[in-house]
Amino acid sequence: MPRALITALVVVVLALSPGRSATLGPVAIWQPDSVPDAYSRPSAALMWPGATRAFMVGPDGGLFNGVWRVNVVAGATGRRAGLPRRIASEERWRPVIHWVERAGDVRWEFEAVALPAPDAPLASLARAIEAQQAVRADHAAHEQRRRALKPDDRDRMDRLVLNTSHRLALGAREDVPLVVSVLAIAHNDGGRAAEATLAVSFAPARGDEPFHEPGATPLPPSWGWCTRAGQDSAIGWCEGACGRLTLRRDAWLEPGRTHAVRFVVASHPLPAARLAAWARTPHEARADEARRWWTRETSRGARFKLNDPEVETAVRAARVVLLACRERRGGHWVPLGSPLQYRDVWLRDGARAIAALATQGYVAEARELAASLLEWQSPHGQFSSQSAQLDGTGQALWAFEQAMLRPAPARELDLFAQSALDAWAWCERTRRVAAGRPGTVAPGMLPAANPQDNELVRGQLIGSDAWALVGYRAAARLLRACGRIAEAEQVEQSRLAYRTDFARAIAHSGSRDVPPSFAGAGRDWGNLTVAYPCDALPAATPRLAALADRYWAQAGAPGLGFWGSPDSLHGYVAADLGTWALRTGRRAEADAVLDALLAWRTASGGAGELFTRTGDYGANLPPHATSAAALLQLVRNSLIDDDGERLALTQGARAHWWRGASVEDAPTRWGLLTLRFELDGNEARWRWTPVPVWTELVLPPGTRLASTPPLPLLPGGRPDVVLAPPGTDEARVTAIKS
Repeated sequence: MPRALITALVVVVLALSPGRSATLGPVAIWQPDSVPDAYSRPSAALMWPGATRAFMVGPDGGLFNGVWRVNVVAGATGRRAGLPRRIASEERWRPVIHWVERAGDVRWEFEAVALPAPDAPLASLARAIEAQQAVRADHAAHEQRRRALKPDDRDRMDRLVLNTSHRLALGAREDVPLVVSVLAIAHNDGGRAAEATLAVSFAPARGDEPFHEPGATPLPPSWGWCTRAGQDSAIGWCEGACGRLTLRRDAWLEPGRTHAVRFVVASHPLPAARLAAWARTPHEARADEARRWWTRETSRGARFKLNDPEVETAVRAARVVLLACRERRGGHWVPLGSPLQYRDVWLRDGARAIAALATQGYVAEARELAASLLEWQSPHGQFSSQSAQLDGTGQALWAFEQAMLRPAPARELDLFAQSALDAWAWCERTRRVAAGRPGTVAPGMLPAANPQDNELVRGQLIGSDAWALVGYRAAARLLRACGRIAEAEQVEQSRLAYRTDFARAIAHSGSRDVPPSFAGAGRDWGNLTVAYPCDALPAATPRLAALADRYWAQAGAPGLGFWGSPDSLHGYVAADLGTWALRTGRRAEADAVLDALLAWRTASGGAGELFTRTGDYGANLPPHATSAAALLQLVRNSLIDDDGERLALTQGARAHWWRGASVEDAPTRWGLLTLRFELDGNEARWRWTPVPVWTELVLPPGTRLASTPPLPLLPGGRPDVVLAPPGTDEARVTAIKS
């Protein structure tokens, strides 16, 4: 529904005095129940970038922040309202959340919006200065530790760090509260008068909630609603009188009448006077403030105009998730796995989020997050956030490459190049000594480990070496970009030899495809990344096709991946096969992956991580940052793929995108790029920002070249591919049905 109509409704409601009712007249009503939701229980996250807690709007219409509950009980004439069918964001992306609860003829409509809490004067500036000082100190300490490490200590530290995990804690002044404004409107849609009731109360966590904040102070007796003058702290505000922990509102509604209740809750205790001052701004103004901010934030960066509202909306929703899944820890901006139960840093999730933000055009944010990953590097070179996850080193280096080289090398590049070189040296040492360790079946590969996650097996995991290989590529590119050519060549030569050994070790595994481990055991996980993003084997390798065929046969069809059992669907584990399919011309399979990523989203636009085919996510709450990143990367790679040594355009552009579409200001390894393409009759046309490498142009789906393309264009390796030499900025060819 148009935002102007929503705003008109809210303005009329806010004109009503508390406790009074009126007839609204012919004003359109927001219909959240009409928004699609793939999951069996509705939920949404109220979140904000930098906030150190978020609120879940749960299936019962209440709120929970990991520490305490905000119970919201609506009803009418002694009857409790039913549970909401949907909890939806506006346009399925903008995080102004709506839901409806019904009790007979009385319909309760809720609108909730989150914003950062009011700050003390100059507090934000003080925090920013402290953060800058902390980051500079951390970088200096990191360099000092690296220089102080003696060669004889390295092997001992390698063994110690292999089975450790690392968490970066919040600093003393880094808690950033969130404030949520809620407007509840009761409508009497029936022909008789009815009494509408609403009770909102604070309560401690019960223990059966899906997530909890470790170490948080529980709800103390002194906290609650702002109820008296001179009150020290509070976590809620409401219009009119209320108890310390509970507010209750009753209204007698004649047919066609409405009643509005507005209340505010905070994620942390705030000075009562400051919370009350914030709440005196009307809800409509707070909601419009959030609308403007999110519209502006999701509109910057690369701009996709595809004649495809579903995809464009999904891109915005995914950007919301990634921008919100950030907070400051130890002076750094860090990437979070989720605003709710995964409020911590995993290298695998952080790297994916960093890459997606970088390729979407959020370069500053991506680089800030990438810089935080230095905190997860040990002095001897390895990166690790979780115990025994040997893939973390390659993931961190890949994140550095993705963020620091687009659209041009970062000024502080040498710091990351040196970090990458240290990590490469660790990998080289570890591969050499792994042969004598228990469980080694593939000499020259990283040692056996059991991260108790993902593959669920102890062994030499394919994913560990695949990620190390892309880490080698990243190190070489970073070193080359800052002029360290000899070191870059050394790393690149070792990568080529490692890649050969990797392929040989897979061949010796006895598998027809690419197994999870070199011994063959385990669940498919890291092996699904071998072609993309890890570039550990060429995309055309028959083993990769066999892996995709086996995996999708188990799933029943190409599309969303699964973990372990085909019934345990997974939001991102196999999304990389979509890019592999694009690169090998298997467009129908790539389309199926994108269709699945679009379908398995909530009414607020977020996607889950692990859930059943019936849509039950259990305690694994959406939205998940890596699922959002997977969708963004596949959409972007369908149009602009710059990860290899040449640029690939429109390799997954859908038929209706060819009516005339564009991508503007997309960061690539060769600068910002703008692309426009269309199919006019039988003529396929492209215009793009020229780059200093060859460009691969892929024709519309179901078509091929009608004849040899005009010079300087050349035929590609497939009938639907055209090659344009460096410096080209336009191409036109005749396409016919294939």
